Amino acid sequence: MPSMTDPESPCIGVCRLNQDSFCVGCGRSISEIAEWPRASRFRRRVLVEIAQVRLTALTEADKKDS
Repeated sequence: MPSMTDPESPCIGVCRLNQDSFCVGCGRSISEIAEWPRASRFRRRVLVEIAQVRLTALTEADKKDS
């Protein structure tokens, strides 16, 4: 059964947007970051999952560019 606690923010304090307007630290967009404080538990879990997928893709793209 999934945990019913609020997920922690994926913010790691590296707040810098890339050319696609996604944070290179957490993988969220500005609108997702702004939405976080008022988001439901379910929505926060969705935002964390989306950010993780996006951040993985950003990291892989950086590796290919290097």
